[in-house]
Amino acid sequence: MQTINFVAFGVYRHVAATMDIVFQCTPYSMAAIVDLKSESEAFIYSVHNFVVVLHNLNPPPQVYNVGAAISESMANELIGVWEDYIKGRGTEDTLLINVSVEGAEVSEMMLI
Repeated sequence: MQTINFVAFGVYRHVAATMDIVFQCTPYSMAAIVDLKSESEAFIYSVHNFVVVLHNLNPPPQVYNVGAAISESMANELIGVWEDYIKGRGTEDTLLINVSVEGAEVSEMMLI
């Protein structure tokens, strides 16, 4: 079974890490977490840090999850970065899970 990497974004790293439980016994694997409150500056959200994370994962992530405590404006910025990334990779087999405060949507369904 091929591993499908996903990236999670949340306010707190330990909360975002709980998403990994949802995907147990599936081909999905949490490859990275980007957050707003990390002790490590490399994982605190900035557009630059997020782009670096996306471009350095192997295999490349195909799923992106925006956490529930994220504002609509920040979610829109994050989704824009994700969309630029997948356009640059030229892939259509991606999944966006947006459970932000006002988002609550799933788009670009992945076929597995």
